[in-house]
Amino acid sequence: MVRNTSDYKQKISSLLEDPAYRKLTKDPTDAIERKTTLLLKKSSLTEETRRQLCPAGSRPPRMYGLPKIHKEGIPLRPIVSNIGAPTYQLAKHLSGLLSQLTGKSAHHVKNSFHFIQILKTLKIKPGDLMVSFDVVSLFTKVPVEESLTLLSQHFNKEILSLYKHVLTSTYFCGDSFRLLAL
Repeated sequence: MVRNTSDYKQKISSLLEDPAYRKLTKDPTDAIERKTTLLLKKSSLTEETRRQLCPAGSRPPRMYGLPKIHKEGIPLRPIVSNIGAPTYQLAKHLSGLLSQLTGKSAHHVKNSFHFIQILKTLKIKPGDLMVSFDVVSLFTKVPVEESLTLLSQHFNKEILSLYKHVLTSTYFCGDSFRLLAL
């Protein structure tokens, strides 16, 4: 589906009116890169791992919107591409640590195919209701401190400081706007 540029820019602007976002006066990329490097140097990760995770020549994450064609008014789903950002490699590494913990809950769903398999096994009685919830702006609603508290049950303070850095260094730019942060 082809959309006109002014409609796209208006929808992006509308998304960014959320008070969760704030405008930045300067690009934090270099400062975040330096802090990431410092945290990694202080860590007890292996020299090889630190070298692989250490950022160099970083650029700001880019935000764009994908149309939700199944929704009335065709709103945009915000996507932030973090590739090349100062915390990109570190976030990938930390994601790998988290993935070791997933799947251990009885309520874990791997993907939509797995979800369909689960639904096929359910015995629904007359009068039972199935509901679906649509979360709006999920990422901006994640409570960072509560998330860190949960992570502290599985990771030491050093690794927690890396998670905190990644979770609190969120910013992005786009074609029609300057730098913004959460």
